[in-house]
Amino acid sequence: MSDNHIHPSTRPATKNVDRAGGVPTPRWHVAIVNHNAEHTIARTIAARGIPTYVASQPQLRIWRDGRRHHIDHVVIPSTIFIHCTEPQRRTLLQTTPGLHRFLIDRATATPPRPATIPDQQIQRLRFMLGATDTPVEFIPRPLTPGQHITVIRGPLRGLHAEILTTPADTTPTTTSPTTSSTTSPTPTTSDPSDNTINTPYPPTARILIRLHQLGCATVAISPLDIQPLPA
Repeated sequence: MSDNHIHPSTRPATKNVDRAGGVPTPRWHVAIVNHNAEHTIARTIAARGIPTYVASQPQLRIWRDGRRHHIDHVVIPSTIFIHCTEPQRRTLLQTTPGLHRFLIDRATATPPRPATIPDQQIQRLRFMLGATDTPVEFIPRPLTPGQHITVIRGPLRGLHAEILTTPADTTPTTTSPTTSSTTSPTPTTSDPSDNTINTPYPPTARILIRLHQLGCATVAISPLDIQPLPA
């Protein structure tokens, strides 16, 4: 793993400009990928000559038998940053297994276009993750109860709904798998008081649709699968 969890490569050629609003220089695009596959997919894309970055931080895990193990904790789950042009972005979306979509700016861009992150913001994020031993927490885009959204991925794609609860209103569920003498030791965090072991899934929100004079139907959904509608 390279320093600061960036997967470098040679800078791709940028002579061709996409006819539909492409740019002649690469930008940092935000890709939504399979959970727990961020580094694998980033390496696959970097091998094709396109720089990628996974926002992750070293974390110490302590096995119950006292052994210590360092892991790369992904700070922004299911997300990688890809430094590419618009034509490359479209090609990656069509040819990269595990890459579901790119974040689209529908709130501030007219017409909607792929969201990009300024170089300086990526550099600041890399510096923060590389310079501190204190765990970095990522606060996702704010969702507020009553906010109108549209579902952009999954079986409910195309549904227009309303936020009922946000990830901040829900408590993650943890489980402790049963271990036996024939299995590998179970890791724990560096906090001795934490005895639960789990692979956390992205937090969920609840959305609702209203039925006039009748009530509403609600369902839990990942914030990665929804997009706020313009005010």
